[in-house]
Amino acid sequence: MGPRACAIVAAIVLGSCHRPPPRVAALVGPSPLAPPVEAAPPPAPAVDDRLAALAVRDDDFYRPVLYTWTPAASIPALRYTRRLLVATATTGRFVSPFNRALAQVARRPGSGQAIARALTTDPALIHRRYAWPAPFATVLGLGPRSYGTALVRIELAPEAWIGRFDPTAREPFAFVDAGGQPVAMATVLAQPARVGAIFHVRTDPWQGVAFREYVVVSPAMVAAWSIATPAIRAELAAERALLADLEPGVAALDRDDATASAVSAWGRGARAGGLAAAWRAALAFDNPRYRPSRANLRRIDRALAAWDPAGPPLEVTPGP
Repeated sequence: MGPRACAIVAAIVLGSCHRPPPRVAALVGPSPLAPPVEAAPPPAPAVDDRLAALAVRDDDFYRPVLYTWTPAASIPALRYTRRLLVATATTGRFVSPFNRALAQVARRPGSGQAIARALTTDPALIHRRYAWPAPFATVLGLGPRSYGTALVRIELAPEAWIGRFDPTAREPFAFVDAGGQPVAMATVLAQPARVGAIFHVRTDPWQGVAFREYVVVSPAMVAAWSIATPAIRAELAAERALLADLEPGVAALDRDDATASAVSAWGRGARAGGLAAAWRAALAFDNPRYRPSRANLRRIDRALAAWDPAGPPLEVTPGP
């Protein structure tokens, strides 16, 4: 073998000796002992999207989960009796606007007369509990005082119907099922106990303050109700976080957006057009305490923070 061939062979041998062994090369990739790389949490939904999920309108009002504020002093009786719907048309010193309106329609000939009478006299429908889908929207109350600091979560049965009730309309009642599909009045009258709740709407100018409310009317259509549960705590925490995230946008609103009536966002076909409109669509009351301002948001937040569990968690699933 000549000198040049010997040099080539020597170079090959020396190169082989300095080549990294396979084990070392394999460590260039991920190590099975390395901690897994955690995926970044998904971003929180935008404020507008979170508000849109709370919107209620005349053509979109079926809500299977409702919340009702009540005095903490009333909770022991609820725990003892396990009866959620107690009040009737004659309970208390004052007749509620809902019961007054029902009595008027029940006396007036027309398409709503029969169902108004059923809601007034049928033993299956005469008990009430007033509610709304989002606790923040009723925590300050409609009048000068709040409804209470304890909160009850109500879940309607899947087969329940909800009826929109506007006593000033030519057709006072319109019912839908859980899929949002219309239910004929004849069908409702044939099975009145399936009316789980009434979505009562009052925007007539002589009412004073425009408002909306859900009135749970059928014990048979309450699938479950609960007090002081983690689900309630989580809902309140989510709404308080939403209020905090709303502050920068609310602070930037001009005077017209900050003081406009909420009623324009409640009607059939209305859709949110900006932060102020999205806020109004979620409201139950068109009163000054719910105008979009930083002071009002903080007042609502303080009221939510004052929630009183009024004892340990309780979940009730009414029997047949």
